[in-house]
Amino acid sequence: MSQRIINSIFSLSGLAFAIGALGFLSGVVTLFVDTSSNISIKWLLFTFLVAISITLILLKVIFDLANGVGGQSFSENPIRFVSEERVFVIRRNDNFLNNIIVGCYVHENEIDRLAYLGVVHLVQDKVIQIKIEIDMGLLDKVPESSIELKSIFVRAVVPVTALAQLKNLES
Repeated sequence: MSQRIINSIFSLSGLAFAIGALGFLSGVVTLFVDTSSNISIKWLLFTFLVAISITLILLKVIFDLANGVGGQSFSENPIRFVSEERVFVIRRNDNFLNNIIVGCYVHENEIDRLAYLGVVHLVQDKVIQIKIEIDMGLLDKVPESSIELKSIFVRAVVPVTALAQLKNLES
């Protein structure tokens, strides 16, 4: 709940509301304060309004950068494996386009090793299907349980040597 409130405050509508509230408050202050005195309060209010507005805008930018708004990861964990079709299912990610070659990596001994070579078979609204084309023989069997699938990372980065194997398979 508190994370939802923080996200609402640091949204663009929350930022616009805060700047509008500051403008309203400065208008109310000018009603009750003599603005024609020797030290003009108008300039003080204007400076204060601009400083607070810039601070709020910068806080919004910092909040977006800290939460990674606008960017997606370049790797995804499969959420399911369909054994009949040899297809990994991953969450929708704009970095995975239709018909690109992807690598399915396993993290072993602090090193990522290529286990499968696949192709983005179908991009749907919420998920993407990755069809396994080449099994590199690293694993005894394709992981199927949700715990086993967490050890696989699908990335759009493929070594050149693996592409040569794919080319040999097509020939």
